[in-house]
Amino acid sequence: MTTSADNNSNGQPAKITAIPSETLEILEHKLERRPTREELQSHNVLKTSNVAPALQAKAEELKHRKLEDTLEKKLENRPPKSALVEHNILKNTNVAPALQAKEEELKRNKLEDALEKKLEHRPPKSELVEHNILKDTNVAPALQAKEEELKRSKLEDSLEKKLEHRPTRDQLEEKHIIVQ
Repeated sequence: MTTSADNNSNGQPAKITAIPSETLEILEHKLERRPTREELQSHNVLKTSNVAPALQAKAEELKHRKLEDTLEKKLENRPPKSALVEHNILKNTNVAPALQAKEEELKRNKLEDALEKKLEHRPPKSELVEHNILKDTNVAPALQAKEEELKRSKLEDSLEKKLEHRPTRDQLEEKHIIVQ
């Protein structure tokens, strides 16, 4: 058993109190398991602050008021509902909020049905190739533009060579191709 002594107001030793060793062991065990200051701060039990403990409550109150003021200013400057609808942030609907999700789902289903109908009536690839809407090629779509560019360049070169060897007007008249 351990004893502890305190001085009373006279400076005389106070009555000696005995603390059972079992209680001391429990107390020591609890003190060993006590969380550190950092753990308490990470769980928001203690505030992380450089302010003196006596001023922490006032600092928190000031922080809360500052947040209220900021929120109030933002609410005063928020855009009108029409601007939010225009930017697709809010939906322009007269449906109750509880039914808005179902309304969106219905719109999406209608859109899917319309798209399916259009795809059913879409002309086959052969018809699109026939009308020169699609190119009949085995080249990957990413390379089709380059293929067209190459074909055009080859055609220009061929045409340029033929124009270089083109007979003059006099030569054509000699061969009686052009009559004067």
